[in-house]
Amino acid sequence: MHKIILAGEDSILIYFGSKIDSALPKNIANFANALKAEFSQLIIDLTPSYTSLLVHYDLSKVNYLTFSAEVQNLLTNFEFSNTTEDSNLIYIPVYYGFESGLDLERLLAEKNLNLDEFIKIHSDKEYLVYAIGFSPVFTFLGEVDIRIQAPRLATPRIKIPAGSVGIADSQTAVYPTDSSGGWNIIGRTVQDLSLKNPDNLNKFKTGDRVKFYSITREEFIEHGGQL
Repeated sequence: MHKIILAGEDSILIYFGSKIDSALPKNIANFANALKAEFSQLIIDLTPSYTSLLVHYDLSKVNYLTFSAEVQNLLTNFEFSNTTEDSNLIYIPVYYGFESGLDLERLLAEKNLNLDEFIKIHSDKEYLVYAIGFSPVFTFLGEVDIRIQAPRLATPRIKIPAGSVGIADSQTAVYPTDSSGGWNIIGRTVQDLSLKNPDNLNKFKTGDRVKFYSITREEFIEHGGQL
C-alpha cells in the first residue's frame, strides 16, 4: 500500500511499504526517476530511504493538494517490480586483516568463527543498496548474515580510515573518506570511493547490488593500500 503524507510546507513523503524489503530500493529509485521525468519543473530535491521517498517541490509553482494528487495518479499507474535482476552489480575488493579490520579479532571471538569463515560469510552475499547516507558514496547495504551481525560501538571512534568496511546491526557499508563513526570495522578496500573522483558521485544508486571479494595483504599494499 502506497501512502502520501504532508512532510513540510514544501514537501511530501511517499511510503512504499512499512518494513525493509529487497524489492523496495529499486522500486523507489525507479519511481524517483519517473517523478523527475514527469515533474522536472516542479521538483527541487528527492531523498530516498529504506521504505520511503521524500519529495521537495517548488511551492511557488504548485500547491500541496494539486501536487499530491498528481503524484498519487502517477503512483496508481506505475508498474512496480518484485525483482532486483536489472540492478547494477558492483564489486569491491577488501583486505580482511587484523591491521585493517579494527574490530575483526573481537568479532571472531564473539561469533566463535575463524577468519576464513568470517570472510566467506561476509563476501559470499550480494548486498542491496537500501539507502544513501551523509555522502553520495556512503551506502547502507543489507542485509548482513545473522551470524556476523553486530551492534554499533557504544563509543564511536574519532577517526576511521577511508575505505574501511564496517558492520552495524544488519547493515554493512564502506567509509568513503576519513570519518568518525561507530560501526564495527572488519576490513579495508583500496578502491577510492571519495568524491575526489567525480565519477563516484553517481557510482551507487538505490537498488544496486554490491559484492565484496577478499584480497591478500600483499595485493592491498601493491594497489596502494596503507596500513
